[in-house]
Amino acid sequence: MNKGKILAGLDVGHVNTKAVIMRGQEILGYCIVPTGFNVVAAAQTALNQTLDKVGISRGELAGIVATGIFKDMIYDVPPLNATKNVLEYVADAKGALFLNKNSRTVIDIGGNVCKVIHYDQNGDVLDVIYNDKCADGLGIFYAAMAKALGLSEQEMSELALKSTNDISIAIQCAVSAESEVVTLMCEGMDVADIANAILKFITERVAAMCTYIPPAKEIVVAGSLAKSKALIKHLSSLMKQDVSALDIPEYVGAIGAVVTSYEG
Repeated sequence: MNKGKILAGLDVGHVNTKAVIMRGQEILGYCIVPTGFNVVAAAQTALNQTLDKVGISRGELAGIVATGIFKDMIYDVPPLNATKNVLEYVADAKGALFLNKNSRTVIDIGGNVCKVIHYDQNGDVLDVIYNDKCADGLGIFYAAMAKALGLSEQEMSELALKSTNDISIAIQCAVSAESEVVTLMCEGMDVADIANAILKFITERVAAMCTYIPPAKEIVVAGSLAKSKALIKHLSSLMKQDVSALDIPEYVGAIGAVVTSYEG
């Protein structure tokens, strides 16, 4: 496909739908909206808002590429008529490499699914690990706990960095862990310590997944949780190497979906 053409990428996830518009190697704009219960409407809203931001009409798009758990629901379906579907782990690998040319492993912590993808210098997937049942919904768990504490997700991350008492959540399952967090709150534990325990719980589940992937010099993190400095700090400590967040980490899948189309 001609790399001068303008393409849109849509990553339709459990919690949020992300849209990206690109012209070759240039990211023109992006937007994120809640997926809600109408996948097609969410994808349409994300695309239209992004088009409005960059001042491009729908008619100027050469194509729309879909990825994400609900990608099949917008493929060749009016009014979007996405022209191509890309597997999530393929899109993640291509998007991560696009944003960091030195990366070889990306950890994508989604609302419901977490995956670790190992790839080569071309972004071709070598291995992929998905979370087990006990680590389902890590992103949803984090958002729910922030709300329970009366904090935004960003505020909870910042507060976790101020923790002075190292406490842990012993339960392994994300769903059951919610009850333990409530117990800690009722016991009057410091909110900063609880926030830190929540992020430690998440990173312990993620780090355990990474043991099944060959070591890589550059490990990057995608998904909205990648913006948490506390999470990145814990991951680096547990994995005993530097781990970094990608720029605009929520849009890695949407970017990668477009990249695959430019590659042919």
